[in-house]
Amino acid sequence: MSEPQLVEVVEQQVIDYLKRYPDFFQTHPALLSELALPHRSGGAISLIERQVEVLRERNIRVHRQLNDLLQTARANDGLFAKTRSLTLALLDVSSWHELNEVLATHLLVDFDADFVCCHLQREHLNLDHLRGHADALPTAGLVHNSQPLCSTLRAGELKAVFPVQDHDADGSAVLLPLALKAGEGCLAVGSRRPDHFASDMDTLFIGYIGDVLARIIDHLIS
Repeated sequence: MSEPQLVEVVEQQVIDYLKRYPDFFQTHPALLSELALPHRSGGAISLIERQVEVLRERNIRVHRQLNDLLQTARANDGLFAKTRSLTLALLDVSSWHELNEVLATHLLVDFDADFVCCHLQREHLNLDHLRGHADALPTAGLVHNSQPLCSTLRAGELKAVFPVQDHDADGSAVLLPLALKAGEGCLAVGSRRPDHFASDMDTLFIGYIGDVLARIIDHLIS
């Protein structure tokens, strides 16, 4: 069989198949975006219209994905700028009182938080946002490894973690264990909104802040 005859046979098989399954392109809409269909005036243009519809829907999805990426990029730029400002302020800290002020100023204001407290296994440290403990930290029953934890906290748990404020309702917090050279430490940043620090929250930036804070605390202790 010559090549032209073979092409005719294959084309006829395709035609016969489409006749038997007229809804083929309804069940395989992605194929429409790959077809080249010349537009002819007349009534039978439903296939072309469907192809245009598929392309339009795909274009809308791409635009939405692009907008999501742009919004995420803008949010990350903002977080990076705030993290940079906090890091520079931490590098200038030379006393516990200065560290207490930096935590209050930057974490409460810049990071849209309602509470902040750093707990340390260190006696005789009793500032608004820095609390020393002779024994276990109040976050010990909440954090079970070295990874940041974002979670809803009951009012009683908020009171233990953020003792300066009054708590009569549930909230949320991110709890960040600190890798200190001596003793344990945990930075807690909280919100009155139970969904503010959700479990699926990205903790990249808060993890970086914890690394810098641990170095500053090691320096103050030594």
